[in-house]
Amino acid sequence: MTQSLIGALFCLMTYQPVFAHAGVDHNNSCFLTVGDTRLRISGYQFQPELEGKHFCHFFPELGQTVLAVEPLAEGQEKTLVTLELAALTALNPAQAFTVIKQQPEQLMGAGLVSISQTIGKRGIYRLNVTLQDVSSNRQQQRFVFLVGFPVTKIMVMIAGLLVLVIGFVAVRDFKKKGS
Repeated sequence: MTQSLIGALFCLMTYQPVFAHAGVDHNNSCFLTVGDTRLRISGYQFQPELEGKHFCHFFPELGQTVLAVEPLAEGQEKTLVTLELAALTALNPAQAFTVIKQQPEQLMGAGLVSISQTIGKRGIYRLNVTLQDVSSNRQQQRFVFLVGFPVTKIMVMIAGLLVLVIGFVAVRDFKKKGS
C-alpha cells in the first residue's frame, strides 16, 4: 500500500501536461495536450452513488471505469486516435506499466473516443493517448490516475480524527488550567 502511494505521487509529479480544471458547470474535467491538440478527458464509474459524477486523477471505486477523450477545437475529424490502458506492475520506471487494454485506432470524427475496462485491483493506472494526423505524424501523451482510492472518504476520516485529537488536547489542557 505504501509503495502504491509513493509510486502514485512520483507518477503524478513526473507527468505535468495534464491540468485539473473546474469548468463553468464545476464538473471535474481534465485537459490533456497532445502536440497541438487539446483534449478533454472525462472519467466515469457506474456505482449508484457515483451516478452523474466525473472523475480525473482519482477514481474512488473498483469496477467498470470509462475514460473518454474529446477535442476542444474543431478540425480534428480526420485525426486518428489510439487509446491504451496500462496498469502499474513494477517500480522499475522502464517497465513500470503493462498494457491491459487497447482500443483500435478510431477517427475522431464523432468527437468522442473512449475506453472502458472493469478494474478489479486498486492501483495506479495510465492512459496512453496517441494521435495521428492526416500527414501520418504521430504524437503521444500519457495520463496517470488512481483507481480504488476513495480520497474524499479518506479526507473526511482524517479530518474527523484531527477533530478528536484537538478536542482531546483541549479538554486535557482545560483540566490542567482548572486544577
